[in-house]
Amino acid sequence: MKLELKNVSFGYKDILLFNDLSYMFKGPGLNVLLGPNGVGKTTLIKIIAGILKPYRGIVLLDGEPLAKGSAAYVPQDNELLPWLTVWSNVELPLRIEGVDGGERRLRVLRALESVGVSSKASMYPKHLSGGERKRVAIARALASNAGILLLDEPTANIDPGGRKSLWRILRDIAREKLVIVVTHDIGEALMEGEVIHVMAGRPSRIVETLMGGEGAWGQLRRIVETYYGG
Repeated sequence: MKLELKNVSFGYKDILLFNDLSYMFKGPGLNVLLGPNGVGKTTLIKIIAGILKPYRGIVLLDGEPLAKGSAAYVPQDNELLPWLTVWSNVELPLRIEGVDGGERRLRVLRALESVGVSSKASMYPKHLSGGERKRVAIARALASNAGILLLDEPTANIDPGGRKSLWRILRDIAREKLVIVVTHDIGEALMEGEVIHVMAGRPSRIVETLMGGEGAWGQLRRIVETYYGG
């Protein structure tokens, strides 16, 4: 699987964030986007998800324009509807798409099981921990059957144990899907991600790519000093 950004340009008002940005992500695998605040990490995955449209350029999947529904986006705030149960939150997008009832139930059940919250199906979001709510949001994205999963700060405001569990879930998902995660936790990203993509500059670009794991941990200080002004 090859996800390609080709000559993508985008900005806000008088700020040009990307100018003819070209880059390729390869999947399946767990990819992490790193970079200082304002560099455009969230904007980039929103462009991939189709939420934002670039001024110029195109997003390709295996050489073809990325089709609607090929990428699922999990926002930082989860956007779970408080008046719906866990099951209904995950099922809602499928109902809107008109997915058949039997297929809908199967996809919701598989998604909940894959993130370990099937026992919470009848509960409401207010009764869940922060980590559990994030798992439900991920399950909702998984139920779409999209081959690309995009997540914005999935471990924000979650306790250390919950963060480790989420990374483990994302690694499992990344065995079959292209997963791209935006995070501000540099050390965590270097240790947990499989491939790290460092963004910097204005207009922004991906200036460095390295393999994650223990070897990447030794790059922490250099990355902070080079790209974060530390």
